[in-house]
Amino acid sequence: MDMTDKLPPIHYLLGGHHIQWNDQAQQLEIDYVALETFTNPRGTVEGGMICAMLDDVMGLFAFLANDRQPATTINLTVDFLRPCQVGVVQTKCRFVKQGKSILNIESEAWQNHKMLARSTANFMVL
Repeated sequence: MDMTDKLPPIHYLLGGHHIQWNDQAQQLEIDYVALETFTNPRGTVEGGMICAMLDDVMGLFAFLANDRQPATTINLTVDFLRPCQVGVVQTKCRFVKQGKSILNIESEAWQNHKMLARSTANFMVL
């Protein structure tokens, strides 16, 4: 998939790579790199950084799955399930419901075959 001109700067800050878009299933997977600079005093990755990864994958998903129309996050919830370590974080994303102007999306963050966090968000098509 060639969309490098559409990727937001935050995608690069988060180490986004290995973008896998499945157009038929309307699913997106992206790997990110959680850096040591993303950690809190306990040495685990700050929840806000995981949230940013999930928001990024959902934003790119909203663009790809909705005929490449831009969309913006209007709300987002995250459930943190376990601490995240420095290293690769895999994300997965899909529709809950696709409306004309509002997209309901869910995503998950995984590390070492264990779910770290899950998120749901609503995006408004611009």
